[in-house]
Amino acid sequence: MDKRDRDLLAGLAKVNTEIGRVTIELLTMQPSDEHYAAGLRRLGRDLVGVGAALARRAAELDGQEAPVELPYVAPAD
Repeated sequence: MDKRDRDLLAGLAKVNTEIGRVTIELLTMQPSDEHYAAGLRRLGRDLVGVGAALARRAAELDGQEAPVELPYVAPAD
């Protein structure tokens, strides 16, 4: 494991901590719809960002040159 991998995993740990904090905040503070949407958006961006970074690194380790595409999940109706 090199410095890049340690930094990547440290970023994952930070996102994980943030997820817990924001989730508790959203569950306990009864925020407005605007605040709730902003919290969900922030969590979504953080998860997508760290997921993409992890997938890219795995592709590098596998010797893939093409960018990793994350699966698209259609919004619920």
